[in-house]
Amino acid sequence: MVIVMSQQQKQSKELKIVTRPVVTVDNVKGDTNKLKLLHIIKHLGSVSEKALTYLIHLLQDEAKIQLRYNYINVGGMPCSKQLRDDINMLLYLGLVETDAVSRRLKLTSSGVEFLGMYGLSEDELKMLLSSVDELKGKISSIDVEADLSARKMRSLKLSRR
Repeated sequence: MVIVMSQQQKQSKELKIVTRPVVTVDNVKGDTNKLKLLHIIKHLGSVSEKALTYLIHLLQDEAKIQLRYNYINVGGMPCSKQLRDDINMLLYLGLVETDAVSRRLKLTSSGVEFLGMYGLSEDELKMLLSSVDELKGKISSIDVEADLSARKMRSLKLSRR
């Protein structure tokens, strides 16, 4: 009888509860990282999450822009949990949305309005956007790759119907 109970206990699934603090727009107002992220997305128009991650990594390493994201390389591509959390927060707040067709990040109308009220200083914004323009060529191939994979997924879904 004891053996059966221990086997049942091993087969049971555990539920992990992860607590997260409540997020409001006020959290974004004082966080320069998130404001810079919003300005970059607005400047690019729309960008894949993979290309944005690579661009932020290049901005930190090559352009020496002060962002507090830690990176690890996975398969030659930089990955950052903090950046992913910030993007999820901006998506949750409705400041950024994912385009349904191209699966690219872009600012919502409330995101544009938010930046109009709580943006960065002119000098800081000018330096950031000039660095983004310099590095834009390095991420264009990643954006094209993301577009091609999105098209491939759409064609696979349509062919199954």
